Amino acid sequence: MIDTAECQTPHCIDASVGWRDDRGMASVATVLMLVVVLAGAGVVYDGGRALAARREAINVAEGAARAGATTVTAEGLRRDPAAAAARDFLTASGVAPSDIVSITVTTNSVTVVVRSSTDAVFGNLIGNDEIVVYGTGEATATFGSPS
Repeated sequence: MIDTAECQTPHCIDASVGWRDDRGMASVATVLMLVVVLAGAGVVYDGGRALAARREAINVAEGAARAGATTVTAEGLRRDPAAAAARDFLTASGVAPSDIVSITVTTNSVTVVVRSSTDAVFGNLIGNDEIVVYGTGEATATFGSPS
């Protein structure tokens, strides 16, 4: 133990308590809080980019499905013309063939699934370079006279 007569400053070490000086602890707490706030902002920013990319993928998939559904005849949808129309729409929209997950044609509907990716901004800090999302669109073909 240190004789209190010898040491009157808060910088002295007391063997039973350890350091008595707690100066600088607010700086450590501030830095830690800043890291947490920046991490949260990064999640929000990258999450917003993911939502925007997903909405864009859904819009393109729905447009392609509608394009495929427009090929309907009195007998219903035929697979090859409907799939070709959907694929042409996707190509014109700038979707790479590798990002077309599926085009499903039934007698009365066309379903298109596309993949989209965007670069992660804050995700790079934890090794996630890319945000991958999927969009699905479906269109039902109607033909004949309206009721």
